Amino acid sequence: MAAFTHVLSRRAVPAVPVILFLLAIIVRLPNGIFLTVDEAYHWIALSKRFATTLSTGNFADTFYFGHPAVTTLWLGVAGHWLYDTLTVPEIIGEGKDTFYPLVRLPAALVTALAIALSYPLLKRLFGFHLALLAALLWIGEPFLVAHSQLFHMDATLTSLMTLSLLLMLIALEDGERPLSRSPWWIGSGLVFGLGLLTKSPALLLIPMAGLIALFRQWDAIRDIRSFVKALIGCVAPLCVWGGIAAIVWTVLWPAMWVKPLATTWGVVSEILFDGGAPHPWGNFFMGRAVDDPGPLFYLVAIPFRLAPWTLIGVLLWVGFTVTDGRRAWSGSNRWLLLLALFVVLFVAAISVMAKKFDRYALPVFPALTILAAAGICRSAGFLWRGITRFVVVPPQRFIVAGYACAIITLAINLYAYFPYYLAYYSPLLGGGAAAEQILPVGWGEGLELAAAFIAAQPDGKDRPIAVFYQPVLRPFAPAGVAPLQAIQDPRRVDYAVAYIDQLQRNTRPELHQLFRRLQPLYTVRIHGINYAYVYQVPPPVAQPLKADFGEAIHLRGYDLDASAIRSGGALTITLEWQARAPVDNDYVLFIHVLNDRAERVAQIDVPLGTDHWPSRTWRAGRCFSTLYRVPLPFDLPAGTYRLAMGVYDPHTFARLSLRTDGERAADAGEHALLLTRITIP
Repeated sequence: MAAFTHVLSRRAVPAVPVILFLLAIIVRLPNGIFLTVDEAYHWIALSKRFATTLSTGNFADTFYFGHPAVTTLWLGVAGHWLYDTLTVPEIIGEGKDTFYPLVRLPAALVTALAIALSYPLLKRLFGFHLALLAALLWIGEPFLVAHSQLFHMDATLTSLMTLSLLLMLIALEDGERPLSRSPWWIGSGLVFGLGLLTKSPALLLIPMAGLIALFRQWDAIRDIRSFVKALIGCVAPLCVWGGIAAIVWTVLWPAMWVKPLATTWGVVSEILFDGGAPHPWGNFFMGRAVDDPGPLFYLVAIPFRLAPWTLIGVLLWVGFTVTDGRRAWSGSNRWLLLLALFVVLFVAAISVMAKKFDRYALPVFPALTILAAAGICRSAGFLWRGITRFVVVPPQRFIVAGYACAIITLAINLYAYFPYYLAYYSPLLGGGAAAEQILPVGWGEGLELAAAFIAAQPDGKDRPIAVFYQPVLRPFAPAGVAPLQAIQDPRRVDYAVAYIDQLQRNTRPELHQLFRRLQPLYTVRIHGINYAYVYQVPPPVAQPLKADFGEAIHLRGYDLDASAIRSGGALTITLEWQARAPVDNDYVLFIHVLNDRAERVAQIDVPLGTDHWPSRTWRAGRCFSTLYRVPLPFDLPAGTYRLAMGVYDPHTFARLSLRTDGERAADAGEHALLLTRITIP
C-alpha cells in the first residue's frame, strides 16, 4: 500500500501546476455562442460603465449592487480593454463572436489559475495522488466549467473562497509560527478580501476561520478556563485575517475611497433585505412554481449538478469516514473533515435564504471534488490490493492506467456536452429530462438557437422577435426584439419565443395562455431539455372560417376583395392557413365560382402555397397567407354567386377530406367548402 501511495510522488515535476493551468484554461475558453441573462442585463454594460467611471474620477458611481461584484467588474474592464486593444488596430474583427469571448476571458483565466495555485496546497495537505486527482476532477466538473466560461461572479467567488480555505488549512497544519504571523493565514485573508469584493456569501468563510483558529489551540483546551483562553486567543489571528481583507476591500473598491459608510451599508442592506427575499418573478421546484423552494432545494440540486464519479466519490469517502470512526480525525483526513464541515455550513446557510438558484451552491463544488478524490483514491488502493492477489501489477502501471482513465473519461464527458455545460445534469439521476421536471432550468442558453431558426426562415428577418428576455436574444436577432406582450398585436411581430424559465415559473401567465392555443414551429432541445419554443404569431384574419382538409391543413379564414370585378374582371381572395402537422405533398387548391343554378362560371386550380412556401414544406404550427386572383367573364350577369373551394392531390385527383362547422358546397362535388357568397352588381 505504501508503494501505491508514494510511487509517483517523488517523480512529480514542478511543471504540474503549469500543465493543470493549461488543461483548465483549454476547457474553460469562453465562446460567444450564447449569452446568459445576468450578462445581458447587468455585467457587460456595468463593466463598461465601471471603466468609464474610473476614467472620469466619479468613484462613488462604482457602487451598483450590494453583491458587490467589484472583482467581476475589474475583470470586465480587462476584457473590454483586451477587446479594444485587438480590434482598434484590426488584429481581429469586431462583433459578438470576438467581443463576448474576450470580455469573458479574464474571469476564465482567474478560475484556471486558482486550480493551478490550489494544487501545491492540496499536495502539501493530502499528498501527490489525491492532489492531482482532485485538481483533475475540479478541472473537468461540468458545472464548474460552465460558470467559469461566463462573465459572472459565482465562478470567481468559488475559486477565491476555495483558495482562501485551503490557505487556512495550510496555516493550521503549519504549527511553526502563530496564526497571526503565518504567511498562509495572511494570504488567506487577502484572498478572502477578494472574495468578499466578489460576492457577499464569502462572509461564510468567517465561521470557518474562527473554527480553524480555535482548532489551532485545541490541544491546550482542558476545561472551561482554558476554553475561554483559547477563544480569546482567536481574536488576534481573526483581527489580522479580517484586517487584511478590509484593506483589500478598501483599496480595490473606489466607492470606498469617497463614501465608505454608504457603500458598506449598501452591501449590508443587500444581504438583509434582498438576499432574504424570494425572487420577485418566483421560482420552481418539484414540478411547481413557488416563491421559496424550501430547505431541501440544494440537497436535490447539488447531486443533480455533480458528475456521477464526483457524487460516487463523495459517498465513498463518507462511507470510509463512518467506518473509520474515531480514527477519521487523524492524519490528512482531518483536513478533509474540515472541508466537509465547510460544505455543510455553507449549504445550511444558503438553504435558509428564500432566494435560491443552483449556482449559489457553486462554492462547495471544489471541496466536493477534493472529497471525491479522497474516496476514489482510497477505493483504488483497495482495488489494487485485490488485483495483486491474483495478478502481479506494478503500481506504476496501475496508477498511470488510473490517471489515463480519469482524463479520458473527463474529456469525453466534456466533449459530449460542449458547449452547453449549463445543460449538464447527472445521468445517474435521469439527466436533463428529469431535471427540468424538478429544478429551475435555463439561464439564457438556447435562445440563440431559437433566433437562428427564425433567421433561417424566408420571413425571419422582416420583423422583431417577441421574447421575455429581450437583451439576451437581441444580439442574435437580425430584426431586433420586442417585449413578449407584442404577440397580442400580430401586425408588430411574426415570431415569438417562449423560454423554459418563464414556463416553469409561470411568469406572465396571461401570455402563456396565448401560447397554449398555438403549436410550436420549433423546439430548442439541448441534452434532453426543451429549452425554448418558437411560435409563429398568427396574422389577423378578416373573415374567420374554420375548416380542415385532411389531417394537416387547416383553413383559419379568408379576405375577399371584389372591388375590381367589373373594372379588372377578377376577384381577389386571400386565404389564411395553418399546418397542423407536416405536409408531405404538393397539393392543388381549387376555387369554383357557382351561380344560382349550380353552374360553374369561373374557376382556378393552382398549387397550394407560395413560391417560398410550397405545401410540401409546411411544418406543424406554421401559418401561411396565400393570395389568389380568380378571373371572371366580363359579361357575367349581375346576381349572387357562391365561392366553393377544396384541396386535392394532383397525382390521383383525390380530394382531401373536409371537416368544418361551416357550410359545404355539395353541388361542387365531395369535400368542397362553401367559402362565401358574393353579390355582383
